[in-house]
Amino acid sequence: MKLIHPIVLFVFFLLIHVHPSEQLVYSCNSTAACGCSTNAASVTRIVGGEVASSSTWGWAVSIKLGTGGLCGGSIIASQWILTAAHCVDSYIASQITVYAGSNTMWSGQSRSVSTIFSHSSYSSSTKQNDIALLYLSSPLNMVDTNVKIACIPSVSSSTLSAGEWPPANVDTVAVGWGTTSSGGSVSSSLRQVTMSTIAATASMCVSVLNDVTRQFCAGIQCGGRDTCQGDSGGPIMIFTTSNQWVIVGVTSYGIGCAGASYAGVYTRIAYYQNWISSTMSGGVPVNPTSSNYIVSTVISSCITQSTASTTGATATFTVSKSAGLFRSSILMSTLIMVLLLI
Repeated sequence: MKLIHPIVLFVFFLLIHVHPSEQLVYSCNSTAACGCSTNAASVTRIVGGEVASSSTWGWAVSIKLGTGGLCGGSIIASQWILTAAHCVDSYIASQITVYAGSNTMWSGQSRSVSTIFSHSSYSSSTKQNDIALLYLSSPLNMVDTNVKIACIPSVSSSTLSAGEWPPANVDTVAVGWGTTSSGGSVSSSLRQVTMSTIAATASMCVSVLNDVTRQFCAGIQCGGRDTCQGDSGGPIMIFTTSNQWVIVGVTSYGIGCAGASYAGVYTRIAYYQNWISSTMSGGVPVNPTSSNYIVSTVISSCITQSTASTTGATATFTVSKSAGLFRSSILMSTLIMVLLLI
């Protein structure tokens, strides 16, 4: 019996352990009134997230609390910031500064806060109604191409009462300057992470969720992707069939970060559409042309992600696997050459 050459075994081992690097490029509708930044969002499905490219999340703001506290937020109008109530619960307006238009933490256009509008029924113990609006002392300069307005979902009450919106297994992207591990250091650069919404009945959600109506879970079944300390108040978003990013949640709380047993919990923005509009009183938030989500292609389980290209109605994005396929093709060629030589 002829023995298999060691080189063949080595190359075969490399082949089965090399996976393609999947990259989603979301090209948004540049004429839209909200939910589209200057540059397309390129998201690689890597564990733990990655540094965001410049001018891809123009509505994301870093919020400085007091002398050094950190939270995130989103621009929903030139003078209005959406964030979490627990971020600002212990501060007065004069202690808060908002920074917009930069991927670097506490950089870019800076504005002091004139008024804090926290939800009147916010509970610090359960984090129910963990939502707040900040009214800036002066409008942001929206001529700045690095500054954009985020979309707020437009979802009917019947849809909300019929079940979770967004439902389970929908692709999301969360961004923030928070720590990359529980108890770690914050990031000076904006980071992004891809996750899926998780059903309220799933074990990793049931154990952390306090209010299925006002909150939802996101993560992946085997852990490894999550928001963390310092990301609070920042947006978690879906890409809709109108090629716009819509904020579906505000980062609220979790148990640790990126563990396999616990999902992250987010304030369900669709539930607060009326509260946001009434609080802004005249500065009505902008809704997307469509709030229809794209069917998930991500990471809802521990199995290696699908390599299929994806198209969702008028919204198109590509799955680029060139780097991984290039490596695999080299290895395959090497294997063939070795077989021919021995």
